[in-house]
Amino acid sequence: MRLRAAACAVLFSSLAFGQAQEGVAQARFNKGRDLFIKDAFASALVEFRAASELYESPNTRLYIARCERALGHIATAYVEFRRAANEAADRARTDPRYASTHDAAKQEGAALESKLAHVTIVTPEGLPDGAAITINGAPFGSASMGVAAPIDAGPIDVVASAVGYVTVHKNARAAVGETVEIKVQLEKEPTQTEPVAPVIVTTSTVPPVTRPERRVEIVQAPQASHGLRDAGFVLGGIGIAGMGVCATFFALAQTRFDQLKTQCGGGPCDASYTSQINEGQTFQTIGNVALAAGGTAIVTGAIMIIAGLSTRSTATNVQAAFTPLAGGGWLAGVGRAF
Repeated sequence: MRLRAAACAVLFSSLAFGQAQEGVAQARFNKGRDLFIKDAFASALVEFRAASELYESPNTRLYIARCERALGHIATAYVEFRRAANEAADRARTDPRYASTHDAAKQEGAALESKLAHVTIVTPEGLPDGAAITINGAPFGSASMGVAAPIDAGPIDVVASAVGYVTVHKNARAAVGETVEIKVQLEKEPTQTEPVAPVIVTTSTVPPVTRPERRVEIVQAPQASHGLRDAGFVLGGIGIAGMGVCATFFALAQTRFDQLKTQCGGGPCDASYTSQINEGQTFQTIGNVALAAGGTAIVTGAIMIIAGLSTRSTATNVQAAFTPLAGGGWLAGVGRAF
């Protein structure tokens, strides 16, 4: 029973999860729109951004831009209006309903252009790998380097950092309609040299005694790899459960079509039987999906079981060194050989 439930979850969880996400996104959007109408722009923005994370929509993006504009975040609103216009243009190719969203986003975004300032980040010698730049606390992507990026008029705080380099802080101020260029260059942190201990050289009149060593290599036996094989058995069990689901729904489909054949006298059924026909076709479709998923799981599990039968060598060479003592006998020590 558990395996059959797991197989059903594999087959239908993706579809159910997607529908649930879209439903929650619609609810968050409706709540945000109600708050927007009441001029509660900060709270509405939270709802619209949550809805956009669950299900991307140009209409949601348009309301995000309007909230940012109402909160005085002109540069952010301008970027969101442009994104909404681009997304709506793509959707409008197959769904004309998004044409009005595209036009509204484009017009409202263009109206903000005269209220913006711009900043250009220039790196004459480039930046090291892993470098990060923020402007007023917001990440600034490497793709925007050398391009005049829109920004709210006022103070500009630029921070550039990278591991092993001195963090750079640059401050400037931009007026409406002004473009400010800021050069950023990272310098490596100065290396600290530790004092070197003096080397003491001693002499001895007694020549060193070379003692022979005996080394014995001990090799552990190969161990079988069980993890891959166990995973193959689990996947094969899920595949068998999928085949059981397949058989169940095929039987339901056959029963439904047999009933229709009897009720319709062996001939075509009229429109009154549409719901029963659709139900039978749904059973057959689910059976086909379960057949494909179960067969794939069984084949993959078999491959994993076969591969898991191979062994992997986990041998570690251990050397035992025996050093003769001056008065006879041996001094044993254990070390690793890599």
